[in-house]
Amino acid sequence: MTTSGDETGGPGGLLRSRPHLVGLVAFLVLFVAVLLASGSVLAALLAGALGYATGYFLTPAAGSTYSSGVPVRGATRDEMRDRLAAFQDTLRQNRGRIPPAADRELGSIGMHLREMIDRWDDVARAPEQRMALESIVYRYLPSTLEVYLRLPDSAKPAAAGEWTRQLRLLGTEVTANRDAVLRHDLEAMRANGRILEQRFEDGDLRMFRENGL
Repeated sequence: MTTSGDETGGPGGLLRSRPHLVGLVAFLVLFVAVLLASGSVLAALLAGALGYATGYFLTPAAGSTYSSGVPVRGATRDEMRDRLAAFQDTLRQNRGRIPPAADRELGSIGMHLREMIDRWDDVARAPEQRMALESIVYRYLPSTLEVYLRLPDSAKPAAAGEWTRQLRLLGTEVTANRDAVLRHDLEAMRANGRILEQRFEDGDLRMFRENGL
């Protein structure tokens, strides 16, 4: 049960919440800036109110998650293990519907991800790599599998080659990240994390957009 002193309950919690604090800072900055520029208290109040609302509603509350499901604070080792295990359970349940080549790539990716998750304290030293791996485990792997399984059976053979190619590319990058973690090579971890993020941004690991993803 929450009380007025809890972070998420009562007026005390609201006043200490991160969205409120960010909104308050935005209010003060805009209020002062507009007041100095225009000399109008009303205009300054309106600008400050808009700043407060924007800061409040766009700032994730403590303990919340991004749309991908990744915690705002970053995933823990146990959370990454649980997410990967859930994905692998789904993979096992649908193995008969997955092309053998894609199944092999997914198995290799899963094995290397487990090795990195076991060394999550090392991974966390390179934020770029950590965020890229969180995206793979929380978003990319479950989504790309779901998209493939949703395809009509008649369309699966045509899509299998492109899907396998994308998984092979992902597997190559995951292997490079895993090798850097095992070497404790911080600079390589950072660089590999940036490369992996760029792959997503450039669309090399694009999912089947015609299916809504």
